[in-house]
Amino acid sequence: MPDLPSATANEHQPASDTVLRIVCPTQKRLLPALLAGFLLLFLLPKAVVGSGTSEEVSWLPLVVLAVMCLLVLATLYRSFVFRDALCIYRGSEVPDGLLVVAASSIRSVRALPAPQAWSAEGKWDSLGMYPGPIEIDTDSGAFRFGAGLSAWMVEETVDRIAVFCGLSSDSPPFLPRR
Repeated sequence: MPDLPSATANEHQPASDTVLRIVCPTQKRLLPALLAGFLLLFLLPKAVVGSGTSEEVSWLPLVVLAVMCLLVLATLYRSFVFRDALCIYRGSEVPDGLLVVAASSIRSVRALPAPQAWSAEGKWDSLGMYPGPIEIDTDSGAFRFGAGLSAWMVEETVDRIAVFCGLSSDSPPFLPRR
């Protein structure tokens, strides 16, 4: 069985079992790389050749090209560099931070179905911008987690979170504590 998402070299697990850290792998989607290649092959040469020697320069194509480059770079970053991370603390000493959750505040955790290719979520997923296939419901609201996890990793990660938080596993979306 392959390893589950785990902490990186700089994020070692503490010696005690009061913290569950999950760091997802990168997504490595193909579509952002194809978009970047399309941008380089077709749009950049047109912008350079199209500028010419005219004294009047139209800034609109350059601005549109710059915005498109930023969007493509954002999708490349999200697909090849970004790693989704979550820390769940058990006990009373929970530090402040982004995606740091107290185990006692988690009410339920569930694996969402994979998005269909023709849906809006499926299109965001192909670009690497899908928020994640795991939904964690807390006292303050629900959030998505797990960008980059494969289908078998999602189920294992949901089980790890549910066991760590002491949630009942009577039905697929784990029920609140009794």
